[in-house]
Amino acid sequence: NRSIEHALAIMDDDGETTTLDPDAQLMMRFKAGDLGAFEVLFARHARAVVNFAFRFVRNRDIAEELAQEVFLKIHDAAPSYRPEARFTTWLYRIATNVCLNEVRRPYFRAMHETLDPVQPEDLEGRSLPLADPDRAGPAAGLERQAIALALRRALEQLPEKQRLAFILNKYQELSYGEVAEVMKISEKAVKSLIHRAKEAMADRLRPLLPGLL
Repeated sequence: NRSIEHALAIMDDDGETTTLDPDAQLMMRFKAGDLGAFEVLFARHARAVVNFAFRFVRNRDIAEELAQEVFLKIHDAAPSYRPEARFTTWLYRIATNVCLNEVRRPYFRAMHETLDPVQPEDLEGRSLPLADPDRAGPAAGLERQAIALALRRALEQLPEKQRLAFILNKYQELSYGEVAEVMKISEKAVKSLIHRAKEAMADRLRPLLPGLL
């Protein structure tokens, strides 16, 4: 109806009407009472939010619970929602707070204190070259699993802000500007965090994966 369509436009700084991104339009429709719009948003973003949470907690069940909490917060925030940023930026700001609150809990920290830095002996006492993508079979599969383990461990050992910036940019595919909005820091600071994250991960992986780095 006309009231919903009117809500799908906002005024920019010059007084011009700006059309919202499709997800923000859906959120505005949900705010106006369209329950189906929320279902569409959930279908579009639920898997990505679960994967985002999983990179923090490394447990699929917990990640799914955290994703449900994120969408519950989005649901409850509808009456006060204002499309001041892209919907995904707002979404990942909420998801970030939920995930960081989880990993900062004492029980979570205690549960993961035993995670030691990955060592060559973790990978059967040898460094691993990059697996040949044209080679099939169990050996290639084991190499890929070992590389994935090394990458996961290296990511988990990053400082919190570096890990968050890296995940948002490289895995969730947010731009530097969007990451800056999510983290409420400057774009320059985001670039610095990601650069340092890459250097730290490369330093940890280089002895293990000389064929890759």
